[in-house]
Amino acid sequence: MKLSLKEVILLSRPRFWMYVLGTFLVGVMSSGNLFQYDTSTTLLLVAFGLFFTVPANVFIYGVNDIYDYQTDIHNDKKIKYESVLPLQKHRNLWNIMVSLLIPFLPLFFMVSGSAKLALLLFLFTGLFYSATPIRAKSKPPLDVLFSAIIYVSPALVGFFITGNTTIEWLAVFGGLVWAFGMQTYSAVPDIEADKKAGVNTLAIMLGEKNALWFCLIAYLISATIGFYYVGYIAIVFGLVYSVIVLLSIHNISKLFKYYTYFPLINVASGALLFFYLFFKEIL
Repeated sequence: MKLSLKEVILLSRPRFWMYVLGTFLVGVMSSGNLFQYDTSTTLLLVAFGLFFTVPANVFIYGVNDIYDYQTDIHNDKKIKYESVLPLQKHRNLWNIMVSLLIPFLPLFFMVSGSAKLALLLFLFTGLFYSATPIRAKSKPPLDVLFSAIIYVSPALVGFFITGNTTIEWLAVFGGLVWAFGMQTYSAVPDIEADKKAGVNTLAIMLGEKNALWFCLIAYLISATIGFYYVGYIAIVFGLVYSVIVLLSIHNISKLFKYYTYFPLINVASGALLFFYLFFKEIL
């Protein structure tokens, strides 16, 4: 059974595209040598920018939809807010994922060793977060670690493609901690569905309230690290995330409503960080 173009676009979660494309662009901006790239580097950055739109997102979310089918059929969030991919379309989705990834394969051999490693890290965690035999999403704390690497590794790809190798690992750690909070928060609405499907997560281990407190601590740590690099921008968004989490703690029944705000908040914070780094470089 074939997937339509509309179905492929929808399962790629367009509202989440900026989670990987955005971090890729931030990695490029943070390299510090803006407007100094040669033609080949510029073309590589454009090509990878395209990769982190439809192909990368169909890959990570397609694998997720295939291996999460038994969970998704019990999940109101998936049924009402997203969609459940019918079993009959799984094979066709594998073919589509492969056909979208193959055209970008030559790029792998055109980048540095560091960029190769970062890209392999993205592909490995993107696959085995959901896929067996690892299926990290059901083995806490691997669930938060793999998810965080999926969303932070594109920044490393962008950074290393520019030719820069002097990386601020504390900033990378701050990004990972932020992603710990994001992944755990998104897993809280899935707790009941995951239990029914026998999927264990950090959110299940901690329970709703403790999982949300974990998110709050993660966001505060990330904002503190961010302040060291970007100043009060990090504090502002740290407060925004903290308020959302505190509201969720005190209004558990409205948690899903708050969850739907996260794509907008994440895109806004990512865009602000991108333009901060951009204007810091040109001014």
